[in-house]
Amino acid sequence: MNALTQTAAAQPSLARSGNDLERARQLLQQTLLFVREQAQPWAGSGLAKASDDPYVISRFGDLQIRIEVAAALHERAEALRNAAQDPAEVSVAQAEAAIASAEALLAASNAEFELTGQRSPQLAALNDPLRWKYQLIGNYRLNGVLPPSLRSAV
Repeated sequence: MNALTQTAAAQPSLARSGNDLERARQLLQQTLLFVREQAQPWAGSGLAKASDDPYVISRFGDLQIRIEVAAALHERAEALRNAAQDPAEVSVAQAEAAIASAEALLAASNAEFELTGQRSPQLAALNDPLRWKYQLIGNYRLNGVLPPSLRSAV
C-alpha cells in the first residue's frame, strides 16, 4: 500500500507529529545559531549583522509562533486521547496536530534554506498525506461526518 492506495481510515500518529515538532524545534535552533554566528547581512541593508535585519527577525517570530501552535495542538490531542474523549474528536485533534507539526517543520526547513543556504534532509510522510487530514477535519466540522475509521461497517 502506498500514499495513493491507502485508505483515508489511516489514523494520524501523535508520535509522528511529535517527531515533526521536535525536528522543527531543532531546525529553528540550528538556523538561529547560524544566523547569529555566521550569516552576513544583505549587502544593501546597511546593517552590521544579519540578526539585525527586520525581515530575518520577523521570519524567526513567524517560525516560533508556528511551532508553539503545533505544540499546543499536539498537547491538546494527547490530552483528549488520554482522557478517553469522543473518538471522533480525538481523531480530528490528532489530524490537526499532524497538520500543524508538519507545516511547522516545512516552514523551519524552508527558513533554514532561505537563511543558511543549506537544507537538512526531512523524511516525508508519504504514507499519511496531509491532504486527507484537511478533508477529514473539514468534513467532520462542517458536515458532522465521522472520520472513516470510526464509521460503522454495517
